[in-house]
Amino acid sequence: MNRIAEAVASSVPDAVWLRAEVSEVRRNANGHCYLTFVEKEASTGQLLAQCKGIIWARSFGFIQESFERATGQTLQSGLKVLVKVVANFSPAYGLSLVVWDIDPAYTLGEMAQRRQEIINRLTEEGMTDMNGSLPFPVLPQRVAIISAEGAAGYGDFCNQLLHNQWGLQFYLHLFPAVMQGSQTESSVIAALDRIYAHSDLFDVVVIIRGGGATVDLASFDSYDIAVNIANFPLPVITGIGHDRDTTVLDAVAHTSVKTPTAAAAFLIDRMSDQLALVDNLQESVTESLRTLLQEHRLRLTQATLTLEALRSAKVAPLTSQLTILAERLRLHPAQRLQNEDTALNHLGELIALVQPEHILRRGFSITRHNGRVLTSADAIAAGSTIETQLASGTITSTVTQ
Repeated sequence: MNRIAEAVASSVPDAVWLRAEVSEVRRNANGHCYLTFVEKEASTGQLLAQCKGIIWARSFGFIQESFERATGQTLQSGLKVLVKVVANFSPAYGLSLVVWDIDPAYTLGEMAQRRQEIINRLTEEGMTDMNGSLPFPVLPQRVAIISAEGAAGYGDFCNQLLHNQWGLQFYLHLFPAVMQGSQTESSVIAALDRIYAHSDLFDVVVIIRGGGATVDLASFDSYDIAVNIANFPLPVITGIGHDRDTTVLDAVAHTSVKTPTAAAAFLIDRMSDQLALVDNLQESVTESLRTLLQEHRLRLTQATLTLEALRSAKVAPLTSQLTILAERLRLHPAQRLQNEDTALNHLGELIALVQPEHILRRGFSITRHNGRVLTSADAIAAGSTIETQLASGTITSTVTQ
């Protein structure tokens, strides 16, 4: 065993920089940090090699603090790192790599490269514009939220929506998900599946988390989550709480903003724009009705004046004529009755003048034979008895010839 240790020491006498992926991180009670470094096949992910690593307690605090300050992230599994190591072989514990330093720039660069590769793949597959091509709802009131329950970003988002200055009403429903770490991908996809089952109840989906280090965003550089968002039937808004980098989810979402509060402001702005549009339409309709009413009032006034003029020119004379005619009609029956009465009286007088009694009083007489009035002497024979009626009395005579 000592010869192996000597061989390792002589073969790798100095510290070297090693690129590897961290698959396990464990710190014991003595303050030492134990790691497992692995190398995988890039295309298949198949394990090619692995080796134990250790950071002694005397240097772990400095290395960890330096790495966290640069990346905002603690050492954890899944990170790709560039470490400065010295090979060490112990007969009791075998081969291990003693870590002297970690270059945080490499970890950040690896994440950026992987992110860009996924975005390029999604672009080639035509998925980066799929969700963005969906029509955005006119009134995005019903909001499905994917976030960590109790997270500050989620609270800020809800508070801003529910207490907006316009008094706009929103319906919010949280679909809880893990927003950091190895479970993020499966948790967010599961939340999307739950929303999809009730997609008719919502207008938009919002994926939000509070601020964090760049490394924290690695979970959102997920091809599988991106594919789910690209094919989702509702517009997806991302507000993942970062200012510098764009995640894969931002590249495929309908709308990407920097923070949860920015996502809330975006929804409020869309709603307030529609509210302003409604107010403008209401004012426009009111003004149009006011103008139309004024025009009709003017037309009515003009029509009234025209009718008054016609009445003065046409109706008034006709009214006067009708009044005269009505008066004439009222007087006509009385005058006619009077005229008829006069005529009747005159006729009565004429009838009275031709009565036999009146004629007899004037010296005329009426001669009858056997009750018949005689009008000719030839009509009576000698010896006949006749009667002569006078105005006063009757004379009986015998015809001699």
